[in-house]
Amino acid sequence: MTISMEMRVPPYVQRLSQVLRRLTPVELNQLVRLTPELPRASSAETLEAEQEAIAYYRRAAMDLTGGKLPSLQDEFLEGLTYQAYFALPEASQDALWERIFAEEKTGPYDLEEHDARSGARVAAR
Repeated sequence: MTISMEMRVPPYVQRLSQVLRRLTPVELNQLVRLTPELPRASSAETLEAEQEAIAYYRRAAMDLTGGKLPSLQDEFLEGLTYQAYFALPEASQDALWERIFAEEKTGPYDLEEHDARSGARVAAR
């Protein structure tokens, strides 16, 4: 049994595979540069794992929101609605996330220190 029979690969994908096998390494590199989706091509197992992760986080989000999907007018980040956030240029979105996750704000250097007795234990949560 061939791979195409096991996986039910469409004939056009089989033909494309035959063409790709004839390309030189330089031509393959050119193809990857022209087709940014190629490096993202994943195995069936990876795609299945991604789908499971997406389903898990969707369920978790639905549990957190009581089953209500967010609307574009709901607050998303730092007072911005989803609509306002997605209207920002990509550079502004990136800058927003950089600011949120900046080491100065969330790093170990901002932790507040407290004196403790020797032998003290941290309370369990």
